Amino acid sequence: MRRSLTLSLLVPAALLVAACASGPAPRVSWLGDGVFKSPTVQEAEAYCRNFGAPMRFLDPKAAAGAPTGEVSYRCD
Repeated sequence: MRRSLTLSLLVPAALLVAACASGPAPRVSWLGDGVFKSPTVQEAEAYCRNFGAPMRFLDPKAAAGAPTGEVSYRCD
């Protein structure tokens, strides 16, 4: 009984530590047809980097002008 209790406490604790160690997921909205939208350029880059895919902005002027503005992009 004591062994199963210890195991049942260690597994959730390990999952909690793993969840806290990984960073927050980038905020991404899927617009359809392979187009995504993120609130910042940094989050868009982080999302495409997860797949090792190059990123292409759909509106390069908006992406270059305001790093805190919403950007639309594709991970090609």
